[in-house]
Amino acid sequence: MVLLAVTLAVLGVFIAAYVLFALRERFRLYIAAGAALVSFAILVGTGTFVLSSGTPCALFGYVPSGSPWSVCGEAGYVQWDALGLLFGLLMLSALLHRQGFFKYVAVRLTRASSGKPLPLFLALSLLTFGLSAFLNSISVMVVMATITIEISRATGLSPIPFLLAEISASNAGGAATFVGDPPNVILGTYLGLGFNDFLLYAAPLALGAMVAILILFWWMNRKHLAPGSTGAVGSAKLPELPRLDMTALVPAVAAFVATLVLLAVNASIPLSVGEIGLLGGALALVLTPAIERRSLLVGLDWEILGFIFFLFLVVGTLRLGGFLDLFARGLEQVGGSNALLTSSLLLWTLGLISSVVDNVPLAAVAAPLIATMSSKQGFPVGSLAYASAVGLDVGGNGTPIGASANVAGLSVARRLGVAITWKEYLRQAFPVMIVSLAAANLVLIAMVH
Repeated sequence: MVLLAVTLAVLGVFIAAYVLFALRERFRLYIAAGAALVSFAILVGTGTFVLSSGTPCALFGYVPSGSPWSVCGEAGYVQWDALGLLFGLLMLSALLHRQGFFKYVAVRLTRASSGKPLPLFLALSLLTFGLSAFLNSISVMVVMATITIEISRATGLSPIPFLLAEISASNAGGAATFVGDPPNVILGTYLGLGFNDFLLYAAPLALGAMVAILILFWWMNRKHLAPGSTGAVGSAKLPELPRLDMTALVPAVAAFVATLVLLAVNASIPLSVGEIGLLGGALALVLTPAIERRSLLVGLDWEILGFIFFLFLVVGTLRLGGFLDLFARGLEQVGGSNALLTSSLLLWTLGLISSVVDNVPLAAVAAPLIATMSSKQGFPVGSLAYASAVGLDVGGNGTPIGASANVAGLSVARRLGVAITWKEYLRQAFPVMIVSLAAANLVLIAMVH
């Protein structure tokens, strides 16, 4: 009875934190920190968690897989590998963004399409998908939204179909790789899955979703994307290619590629994915001119790193309180001993929830949940994890607040004078999200059979 009361109390704190995340997003770091403190106070006060000399290791222990740099003899609740990798990716992404790499590629493709609606739509959407598979989706959408609105004003096209397709493409692209989106990093590091594993098993599901996204957004906006629907077309009207400092850009791209290569061969080297991420971040810092290093570090999204840190602790309290075991048993009763059914259930459950709440805290909950279900039912971890990753990322397309890419893209558009209402967003993006989840599910079924 006491354990049930503790479980409900900790769950109540978690739900309250979730509600506050949605209502007061700019305070999410402080909300997560407060939720962690209150939850641990409940566990300590009831004797569920006992304070002792080993408590720091129980909470913060660092035991990376295959690395000689373990701290403590046990792993704590904070997934340091996930934080290290995210830090490195944010640093490398910020470096490339400062050097104009994203903008150059976007404008290059735009000029190649000559401003024609359908080729332009396909080029921008596929570019967003490709960039988001390897780079921070917030940085990608900030650049793509800016470029898209600039192009729309030069060609007379409505920017809304392009922006909505790009947001959905960004989240689908993020689902394709280990480094594409924070939820993938959290799942991969927690469950011991590698860079190549995501490419083999998550990428096909993401590609299936992407095909559905392209077809449906084209169909819904076919009048705007038909030949002749543009106003003033011509290369003279399109944005000029930005100048690139190749002496600075080439080493930056090489550092990013080297980081991806190390992640791909991670199983063969004595470095954890977090340590590889820190190495990539260090390279980004070294390649940044000394006068700009301070601004690069200050401008980094430290809030998302702190937010995820405290989320790991909050999810740790859910594990200690027994909630994850209860939730896992509920899913087991529905999915039974069928791994495919359970994977599909996770795809849809996490996808639909992710459309209304941020997918980062959901991933922090899903990772230990998957581990629990896998150990109890004997399901392969990957079959559950890849479906969950795609559900978390693609499901975020459903509403304007479902993922960080949505918020970033819409905020940039609003600042540049293009407002997309909730009604318009839901009218187009929510049905596309449902169909793209279904497409990913069909690919999952085909891969299993």
